Amino acid sequence: MTFKVFDAHCDTLTNLSKNERLENFGGMVSGEMLRAYPAYVQVFAAYLNAEYENPLARAMEIADVFYRETAKCGMVPILNGETLSKTIEEGGVGAILSMEDGRGLCGSLSVLRMLYRLGFRLITLTWNGENELGQGAVGSEGKGLTPFGKEVVSEMNRLGMMVDVSHLSERGFWDTMEITKKPTIASHSNAKAICDHPRNLSDEQIRALIKNGGGIGINFYTVFLNGTEKAEISDVIRHIEHILSLGGADALGLGSDFDGIGTAPEGLGTARGMQLLFDALARLGYKEELIEKIAYKNFVRIFKSAFSAE
Repeated sequence: MTFKVFDAHCDTLTNLSKNERLENFGGMVSGEMLRAYPAYVQVFAAYLNAEYENPLARAMEIADVFYRETAKCGMVPILNGETLSKTIEEGGVGAILSMEDGRGLCGSLSVLRMLYRLGFRLITLTWNGENELGQGAVGSEGKGLTPFGKEVVSEMNRLGMMVDVSHLSERGFWDTMEITKKPTIASHSNAKAICDHPRNLSDEQIRALIKNGGGIGINFYTVFLNGTEKAEISDVIRHIEHILSLGGADALGLGSDFDGIGTAPEGLGTARGMQLLFDALARLGYKEELIEKIAYKNFVRIFKSAFSAE
């Protein structure tokens, strides 16, 4: 059985050159690949690489690419829960615009509100370093969200934007969980108990996301899976099974990190391989209902809840 898919993170648009098209992009994600599934929702990140001195201008450039390229591929820009449901139910390809690294807000809630009006629906609060919102996963231990970062979380809740804690420091994670009133996700992180990496989450953090009604998207980067440059689909499944053991059947999703990672498990090097993961789970005796939850249903529900404005 071929499953519908919801992938909560890729860096494809950041890597498109001016002469490349999303439809037939030679990277890990393309329009052609996504249409091979019964339905597909892809979150496209505007990654704000530190080499750009003006992060907001860079975010606008990628947003421009998002609307131009997804239109050419016949993708539906998803701005609300209703469109998300319709796209999945009718077998379309949906696209969600996100910002990876809140430094693009330039320390202003007004910028946040304008980004929402431009269609951004998810913000990864930090990348690995520190910004105006708080401390990332790599750097000063014990530092969390700044006062501005806390305001951002509350305003995102009010607007109906998904708060993403991937890349955030552990203290920042707990600050976020204390503030947020909406389901929150780690869009592309794994289980630290399986692979002890700063970008992965502890059991306590995963349980907190589950309690929050949020979720965790499994990242396909081999280094986050097993700490090496090589991995198999079985390594992905180890993380899935661990999170399930914590009670995560309704929290698990996919956050491939396609086009943002250097190495992926054999067979999962592009979006074409998603089905291989589902086939492997089926061979292990996973019921169709649970595979559907992991493939798309959990994140559809979680995103719809987060998208509802207060």
